Amino acid sequence: MEVAGVNFVINSRDPITLQDLPAIYKPFHERPNSGGRQISIKVTLELHNMPDTEKMEKTFDTGQSWALFMSKDEYFLALNSSISKEVIWMARFNQSVENITVYCGKTLIDGAGGTTRLSNPISYPLDQLLLMYILAKRQGAIIHASGIGMNNRGYIFPGKSGAGKSTLSRLFICRAGMEMLSDDRVVVRGTDSGFKAFGTPWTGKAEIAENKGLPLGGICFIRQSPGNSIRELTSQEALRRLMPVTSIPWYDENLMSCVVLFCEDLVSKIPAYELQFRPDIGTVDFIENYFSEK
Repeated sequence: MEVAGVNFVINSRDPITLQDLPAIYKPFHERPNSGGRQISIKVTLELHNMPDTEKMEKTFDTGQSWALFMSKDEYFLALNSSISKEVIWMARFNQSVENITVYCGKTLIDGAGGTTRLSNPISYPLDQLLLMYILAKRQGAIIHASGIGMNNRGYIFPGKSGAGKSTLSRLFICRAGMEMLSDDRVVVRGTDSGFKAFGTPWTGKAEIAENKGLPLGGICFIRQSPGNSIRELTSQEALRRLMPVTSIPWYDENLMSCVVLFCEDLVSKIPAYELQFRPDIGTVDFIENYFSEK
């Protein structure tokens, strides 16, 4: 599986049949199309020997689903069942995040008929959490934004839930010549040729997810409004708005500083804007005309 040029090479010590993921993941399991510098991550699926977290340091807990533990210099991400509190999966890795072991709980394993079938754990939320760690020290981050391509350049439209990311994406998808990346979360990475925006399989209401990467042309923080307007932001304004919509492990000081430095570099080199938009088809013309003059 590949997301944003990060190739997850999945293997198992046991003979298994890995069950298919939802259809939205299909572009990310086909021949990669995202471009950019490739990062290869080895993932080993382990059906036995689930680690005991009792003697580990718990560094973060969502209180509802997953928690993070530390043991020496290794991370242990654990997802528990909301019903039985049984561990569904646990991912073990160090700060380099080059080799990951995913221990699979009983709820993922179906051994009926003499064949071991395994529900693929490398899907949401584990793939997104792992990618946050993988990118932190590799000049990249996951941003809560829609991503759209115009004139062979990518533009991202960050916003919190309800800001209008999926609404804006639906308006653009109807226009010929537009390239869609995602309607809810994108990855931005620094590459040898500059910053690039990538689609991801983690969609919003419009369910747009493409395995593509485009050179990043601009960052537009969105807000629905009775009229259309765009104003340029200073790098300080852009950074202040970018922080709340970027996946940052605030509980990990080392990785947090890496992501914050990446964001500072991003807004110092890529132009940022505030976009107030009216949710109708005329908005597409307005945005396209504005950036065609840049």
